[in-house]
Amino acid sequence: MSGAELGALAHLVEQLWAPAIATGDLRLEVGRGPTPGWTDVETYQALPSVTAATMLLPTADRRVLAGSLLNFRGLRDPRTRAQRRVLGSVVAGGLPLPFPHVRLQARSGAGRVPLPTEQVAVDLGLPRVHASIGVRTGSNRKATLQLVDDDGAAVGFAKFAWDEASTTAVATEAAALHALGGGVDGVRAPRLLARGTWLGRPYLVTEPLPAASRRPAAGALPSAEELFALCPVVRRDLVARSGQFQGLRDRIDGLRAAGVDAELVDALDDLLDRLADTEVPVAARWHGDLTAWNTARDEQDRLWCWDWESTEADAVAGLDAVHWVAGGATMTGARYDGALLAAALRQAGPALTAAGHSRASAAVVPLLYVASLVERAVALAVGNGRWDDAWLRRDEAVALVAHARALAPERTGADVRG
Repeated sequence: MSGAELGALAHLVEQLWAPAIATGDLRLEVGRGPTPGWTDVETYQALPSVTAATMLLPTADRRVLAGSLLNFRGLRDPRTRAQRRVLGSVVAGGLPLPFPHVRLQARSGAGRVPLPTEQVAVDLGLPRVHASIGVRTGSNRKATLQLVDDDGAAVGFAKFAWDEASTTAVATEAAALHALGGGVDGVRAPRLLARGTWLGRPYLVTEPLPAASRRPAAGALPSAEELFALCPVVRRDLVARSGQFQGLRDRIDGLRAAGVDAELVDALDDLLDRLADTEVPVAARWHGDLTAWNTARDEQDRLWCWDWESTEADAVAGLDAVHWVAGGATMTGARYDGALLAAALRQAGPALTAAGHSRASAAVVPLLYVASLVERAVALAVGNGRWDDAWLRRDEAVALVAHARALAPERTGADVRG
């Protein structure tokens, strides 16, 4: 089928099954049943339709379907939770779901490569796993699989890379999860169950979250103790000597060398120069995307944090607190601007003080956050050939950096290249 016929599903094919289909012994079919010469090896239902798919559900018995729909209900928004409850009741009643089928078919009589789910099942020591798969179409898209066993019990989550950016993300997350080793008593990170390469594409598998996990409110910033439990403050130093700053500087230098958006890159560089010689508390790492939708609380109210693909070591303490506030606000319709930065600094203030910031050094944190955010947006725009306007438009990025430069300390003229 052509990409146009597959609609949103074409993105998932690109992210997950493309290398297997490229062998010629597997294909994807929509709607039709088994045809001569081909055998179904995996089937899914596309919700709500193929062209507008947001999720694939495995076609299996009611236990698998019920688990795929109803596990981790507390992490869903109210609307999705209600929809899943209705679909779960349909499944429990033994009735078919009204969604189109998507079939992975193998050429009859031919050997074939293992499917991603078959590879993961081997890793986990299970006879098979079943996956419900989110269909991601954004600039940071990659295939994520929620895995259940034959009884519908959660057995893990898998994330597969497909391009250079996602390969870096999966490698970064796997290394971070290995280093965190499941976290500490008060704050947990899912344990890394497996990592490997499938047809040249890296992937990782993490343990499932606790069954009773619930999403915290976006406005409920974790306590300072929680924020720094996995990202402890380890020293004081100049911003310029922190590893995260130096990595950011290197990436910006790389963008300049590649001739990317000189106006914005020069503005970012000037902003970094203005921040570089401020003394700050430095944490072992920052999560990089700590938000309500990447965290949960279990029955003991312990915080669980996942999606460590953007983490960076040796970072100015408090970046996660600022991101939690600012990123959470954007999910309710706010846009990144000066007012949002001011609100983020105000709300994150107690956590920044707890980390050891002075009033002056705390003011630098949201400005460094701007530089990190905009560099990330520019890099994604380069990789995707377009800006992700739903997240941050270029004109907003330009205005945000200008605002940050206006608030930043005056340049000292000292050597601030770390």
